[in-house]
Amino acid sequence: MMASRINVQQFCEKYMVYLRGMMAVRLLVLVSTCLFWLSACQSENGESMATAADAIVVKDIRGSEVRLSEPAKRVIVLYQGALDGMYMLNAEHTVVGIQNNIYTNPETFRYFSKLDPRIARKELPTPGNWETSTNIESVLALKPDLVIIASGQTDAIRLLESLGIPVFAVSPQNNDQLFEEIEGIGKLTGTHERAVELLAYTRRKLGEIADATDQIDQKKSVYYAWSGGRIYSTSGQNSRMAECFRLAGVNNACTFEIDQPNINPETLISWDPDLILLWSTDPQVLYDKKELAVLKAVRNKNVHVLDPPFFYDPHTLKIMYAAIELHNVSYGGNEHFDLEENRRDIMTNLYGAKATALLE
Repeated sequence: MMASRINVQQFCEKYMVYLRGMMAVRLLVLVSTCLFWLSACQSENGESMATAADAIVVKDIRGSEVRLSEPAKRVIVLYQGALDGMYMLNAEHTVVGIQNNIYTNPETFRYFSKLDPRIARKELPTPGNWETSTNIESVLALKPDLVIIASGQTDAIRLLESLGIPVFAVSPQNNDQLFEEIEGIGKLTGTHERAVELLAYTRRKLGEIADATDQIDQKKSVYYAWSGGRIYSTSGQNSRMAECFRLAGVNNACTFEIDQPNINPETLISWDPDLILLWSTDPQVLYDKKELAVLKAVRNKNVHVLDPPFFYDPHTLKIMYAAIELHNVSYGGNEHFDLEENRRDIMTNLYGAKATALLE
């Protein structure tokens, strides 16, 4: 009996050890499984959060990164060229504020009102101008998740960014910068596919224009005068108009490298251009300047106005149409382009169905 009790006791002790071992193993498996799933969830959540935080990252003209967690839904655009680009990108539904001179400049209002019925009814708020000032309180009241503004408005940019508002600064000086602007805005507004489509067409069209104008041996000289009768304000070699001139197959009469030089009559007379190109200026303003009567462009009435200016804005992809018309005007009977056909083709590809109203 004693031996039997000892055997039973030993069996029970061994069984209890076995049970404890099995429980420990199961507990270890359970804990390991929980830790695994917890780690996976944390990793997944971490990746999701990181992805969300860095969903859209682009660089603006300053080289500054602009970060959005999702495409912008409320955009204030205080730069006319960029606003124009918003309609090319089909991103106008995100625009909640624009620059004031869209309303105050009759020619600008005429065409932008065709692009957007809200502009036609003057419903979109105007919290600033692209060159001069921005009303920060008016900007904040519109609760934007993105502000597009001229890079020269450094004080406004600094203040907006300090308030946590993403700012995409613009002011392209060449086509590469313009293309980066279009692609950047496309990413920020969820219209990147359209941006790619626009740039593919533009590059192809620019190639066609260059092929037709590159072989000109004796290039005409052209002087460009700024809008509003500013005859002695021009564009230098490092300017958008200079890039337009190169594309058109003409030389910029202005020899200065800077973007926006102011000159005197003696300097313009020394350049003596073949053609004078005006922007929103009546040619009579030029003809009335008796000191310039000696210019061969004045004597020969070789003065041309890009009108209406909406179709020629060099700060947009429409720079290619400006180059086409400038080429034809400069070389007369030797022009390579059908202006009407190219205007319709370019505007249709840039604006899609909206071009119909623009071309009426």
